[in-house]
Amino acid sequence: MLASIHDKISALVHQQRETFHQAKTTIANATTSFIPSRNWDYTITFIGAKVIMIVCYIEKHDTGVQWFTLNPKWNATWELLNVPEDTVLNIFVKDKDKMKEDTDLGNTSLLLNGKLEGTREHVLDIWRSETRKRGQVFVKTVATRTTGHVARLPHPSTKGPARFSRHTSYAAGMLTGEKKLEFYTYRIRLYHLLDVFGPDARRYQHWNVGYDAAKRIFADTLEGANIRSALHSQHSYLYRHDKTSQYGALSTADDLGKLLHGQRLAENPAQDLKMVVFTYSIIPKGLYFSETGSAFFQDFMSKHAMHANRATEVMYAGEFRLFRDEHHHGDWTLLIDNNSGTYAPKKEDLPRVRELFVRNFPDLVVVALDHEDPYLKEIRAATKKAEQEQAAQRSQPLSLFGNMSAVGGDKLEL
Repeated sequence: MLASIHDKISALVHQQRETFHQAKTTIANATTSFIPSRNWDYTITFIGAKVIMIVCYIEKHDTGVQWFTLNPKWNATWELLNVPEDTVLNIFVKDKDKMKEDTDLGNTSLLLNGKLEGTREHVLDIWRSETRKRGQVFVKTVATRTTGHVARLPHPSTKGPARFSRHTSYAAGMLTGEKKLEFYTYRIRLYHLLDVFGPDARRYQHWNVGYDAAKRIFADTLEGANIRSALHSQHSYLYRHDKTSQYGALSTADDLGKLLHGQRLAENPAQDLKMVVFTYSIIPKGLYFSETGSAFFQDFMSKHAMHANRATEVMYAGEFRLFRDEHHHGDWTLLIDNNSGTYAPKKEDLPRVRELFVRNFPDLVVVALDHEDPYLKEIRAATKKAEQEQAAQRSQPLSLFGNMSAVGGDKLEL
């Protein structure tokens, strides 16, 4: 059965791969002609700071976190494309709190224009108010004139990289039966979210009013409030920042593959990665996800609502698998769907999901399928069988959130 599934998925992947190669050729041809532009491309490196803490947010880009220091060194790069003359880059410096809202420490700005052509280094004062200086940020810019196909873009864009954080929970690892007692949750700050899904939250995926479990979660009742509070506590615990958290940047499909599967492949290179399933939610703050399965987090009221921090609407949600297709150049392939009972994303929006990931990882093959697709049903059945065999070999001796999940004695799934 798995061979049949592989053949079907490979046919879809091959079609996606050919489309990608054709797009690359089109772009390469487009760049051969110079298109004059008044706009600029920038490589901006946020080197570090002094006498301030701890994380720097630059509108939709963040540098990552440096803990317990007044002199953070980020060396975080951000590539901007097609930036109009005299665009203001606003930089907000915040103290990263683990469980509470981040504290504003001050801000500064940099005017992006032709005066920055070439390589420039900047020392920017951070101001808490008009009279209170809180320190300095060190920034390097490399500016070149926008040319080629980029000059045809209707608005500024970015090449990324997409920054990520990986959060470790040892208690959750015990719950899931992981051998190393480690369980990971991930957040990736994807770009182009508003370009793809738009800025109007009213057009996002509202919670599923036809789903009984979702009705309980979002009900305007004491029970609903308690459930949402529990989901928020779960989210805060699993996505907390501490010394075990890891931070970095992703530019390619291989970067993504190493992040999710590098450790797994080092331990077992022969593992079938198509059997590894991740549950995800996409909200304006980024992509939140973790590995999942029938034996994972059985006491969770809603894995999707937890990842989304009990949001009433998400940009999208479902499950995905990331694997190398050995029959098509060994390309990293993302098989992603809309399998979420809590939000029930529309299958008509699956092309948007594909577009989002292709924009962030141009060399990633993306296959987006509705959860009712027969191919997915077959591969889910095969995955469930493999999970049951694994579950029979291990037990789950404790419940991480047992006192939170039994609201009225019932548990809510998905």
